Amino acid sequence: MMMKKYLLSMGLLIGVVAVNAQDRLFTYTYQSNVNSKGQKELEVWSTMHNGRDNFYRAFDHTLEFEIGLGSKLQTSFYLNYGYSKGIETNAGVDNLFSNNDYSFSNEWKLKLSDPVANTIGSAVYFEYKLGTSETELEAKIILDKQIGKTLQCINIVGENEFEKNFETSGSKIKAENESEWKFEFNYGFSYQLNKNLAFGIEARNQNIVDDKVWEFSVLSAGPCISYNHEGFWMNLTILPQISNLKSSKRELTENEKLQTRLIFAYVL
Repeated sequence: MMMKKYLLSMGLLIGVVAVNAQDRLFTYTYQSNVNSKGQKELEVWSTMHNGRDNFYRAFDHTLEFEIGLGSKLQTSFYLNYGYSKGIETNAGVDNLFSNNDYSFSNEWKLKLSDPVANTIGSAVYFEYKLGTSETELEAKIILDKQIGKTLQCINIVGENEFEKNFETSGSKIKAENESEWKFEFNYGFSYQLNKNLAFGIEARNQNIVDDKVWEFSVLSAGPCISYNHEGFWMNLTILPQISNLKSSKRELTENEKLQTRLIFAYVL
């Protein structure tokens, strides 16, 4: 009888941990957990990019529908919209520019091991993105470990971006194909303050390789906070750029001084 009660208690405990583990604690760093079969989430992402060499501000918005397929597999569908405005300098002349971008993404995530039950949690991730002038392929290796109230995550990310650039030659417009490789390393640490609230830090190292030239290695780090309650959760990360590891100065041509990302979600 005691053994049955013990097994039942352990089963309930594992069940509670599994449910809580669905609550995402970071905005840039992914965890190995996946939704159970048939479980659905609707997520809304908003990211603000602020500050380059000249005035620059951009917003990226994403609406994500996520569903568990069973066998430790889940998939997500994204509708993405972004817009930006800034000042760029060409041949000593300042110009004001603004851009709008629309795209569709689809991700697949397979859980390989659990961050509580196993020595280390792990998952593999693949995503493709289709835009009006670009296509992106992205793969991740996800590693995480939960010990008591603490959770640590590491992501190893590789991305290949194919983009069409358009140039005007006389009365004709020519399209040229360009390819760029991106490598990224993400780290997240979180401490569970109570059953609803967690606080931690995130760090990102972003690298670009273009025409076999390693252009930059940007390091950003900052605080993150996560709140969840009865099928709703919300995460916020504030991520200032710390340095460019390939230079003594920050990289403010293609990267910003500050990124801020907010994600909130409902379990359907």
